[in-house]
Amino acid sequence: MCLVMGKGRVKAVEKRVLDQKLRGSINVPLGPVYYPTEDEFKDPLEYIHKIKPEAEVYGICKIVPPNNWKPPFGLDLESVKFPTKTQEIHRLQFRPSSCNSKTFKLEYNRFLEEHLGKKLKKRVVFEGEELDLCKLFNAVKRFGGYEKVVKGKKWGEVYQFMSSGEKISKCAKHVLCQLYKEHLHDFENYHNRMNVDASKSCKRKINGIRRCSESRSSKRRKRNADVKNPKVENEEGVDQACEQCKSDKHGEVMLLCDSCNKGWHIYCLSPPLKHIPLGNWYCLECLNTDEETFGFVPGKCLLLEDFKRIADRAKRKWFGSGTVSRTQIEKKFWEIVEGSGGEVEVMYGNDLDTSVYGSGFPRIGDQRPESVEADIWDEYCGSPWNLNNMPKLKGSMLQAIRHNINGVTVPWLYLGMLFSSFCWHFEDHCFYSVNYLHWYVT
Repeated sequence: MCLVMGKGRVKAVEKRVLDQKLRGSINVPLGPVYYPTEDEFKDPLEYIHKIKPEAEVYGICKIVPPNNWKPPFGLDLESVKFPTKTQEIHRLQFRPSSCNSKTFKLEYNRFLEEHLGKKLKKRVVFEGEELDLCKLFNAVKRFGGYEKVVKGKKWGEVYQFMSSGEKISKCAKHVLCQLYKEHLHDFENYHNRMNVDASKSCKRKINGIRRCSESRSSKRRKRNADVKNPKVENEEGVDQACEQCKSDKHGEVMLLCDSCNKGWHIYCLSPPLKHIPLGNWYCLECLNTDEETFGFVPGKCLLLEDFKRIADRAKRKWFGSGTVSRTQIEKKFWEIVEGSGGEVEVMYGNDLDTSVYGSGFPRIGDQRPESVEADIWDEYCGSPWNLNNMPKLKGSMLQAIRHNINGVTVPWLYLGMLFSSFCWHFEDHCFYSVNYLHWYVT
């Protein structure tokens, strides 16, 4: 059981981290691990309140249930099918915006206007239907870019990736190639240059407002470079006010969203930032768009058993069939993230609605697997540590919510494999996050 605590004395931990060095690199202190007794384990909220003063400082802790608490897994490996996403581990530190259809449209239209002097006036048609340029761009990127797709003759695979497995004729493949070359090839080259520039040469100018080597001057214009307290203007020339404090002062620390163009002081964000970040930045509202999951490329739908088989094969490929330590896995992971481990893509089932795909915990009304005895199933259906029940416990403020909210009152299910990552973040409203590992190792 992993408890992520959204509000803590961060400064204390930061100081401790900086004070500890291991072989020249930062040594992050381990979060605490708790072993409650059977009596302590009876009331989750009471126990969490008990460990809060110590655990909240770290922001995360692990709770190991008593040996007699072993809930059966509630899903059938051979029948549950779920959508996966492709996660690029080597790009976790720098994820391009174009995976998201909303930000893609913004970036693409801006590219047409600023670099080609034109607008996308008419829709692009392929096989009698409007062609989704965002999906096409992501699919070609998934196979290595235009040059690699042409060289490998992979336009059929590109379209299958876009359309969940549909096939097209040889002539249609040629047409798709020509459409990409006409509408997206120049944008791909520009996009790649921008990614390189943003990761290598993003700088803060005198006024402190983030700009890249190919900056978007229309987004961050100040009245006078010599004024002591510069202001930021939006694209209509009106002083940009912070969405949180409503002040248009302190423009040198005003951060504008690259999607909606709204502004926030870096100290008004939750959590606050110390510096203007490199590259593109998007506010929570734009990141939480329902159109697509930000930072991922949609992948195949797989049976749980097939996903498990792929995950096992990937682990053997990296570390063989023998035992492997957590230290070895972490070392290799950070080599990949920091760019020295090559390009690595993994599959990940994330944010799966348990009301649709089923819960790992037993629930009243769900089909009980034949391998699980009825009394055991019923016992864990009512367990307070069953994450389906926790929001409804006495003392939980979530009882006041009368409708279902995914990820808050209805748990999400995650299915990961080697290197798949759920990045550290603050939950909405700084809620705590409780995660239970049903099987395998952390």
